[in-house]
Amino acid sequence: AIPYIPAMSESERESESDDNSCQSESKSAELLADELFECCKSDCLSEECVREIIERYELSSHYYPSDYQFFQMACCNVNITEEIIQCLLEYFPPAAIEEDEEGQLPLHYACNSEDVPLGVIQLLIDAAPDSVRCEDNDC
Repeated sequence: AIPYIPAMSESERESESDDNSCQSESKSAELLADELFECCKSDCLSEECVREIIERYELSSHYYPSDYQFFQMACCNVNITEEIIQCLLEYFPPAAIEEDEEGQLPLHYACNSEDVPLGVIQLLIDAAPDSVRCEDNDC
């Protein structure tokens, strides 16, 4: 005999649909972060590449990846420009205050790289003013 499975109410179907949508958006956000990481650590880092990746994913403005390593990589890439940082901050404002596992902020990454333009450092300070007072593991 086939067991009876009651039909879902409309509100249950909507809730399940919302859950699937959130899971799908979460997976997309993580794929986006992975793709941006590869772009931001490469020798070919450019604003066009970053924008093309972000726009392809069409994520909602309220959903962010759980990991901003791509932003940290961009901050120490020799090809970083003010325009790239502005683009990333436009889409991912929380990235400016995201610490890595050692307590380093994006500002630390930028300051430890001698090739980063001062304009990039100023943008990072403007985006996260308290970061100038933070030492590693001290935020």
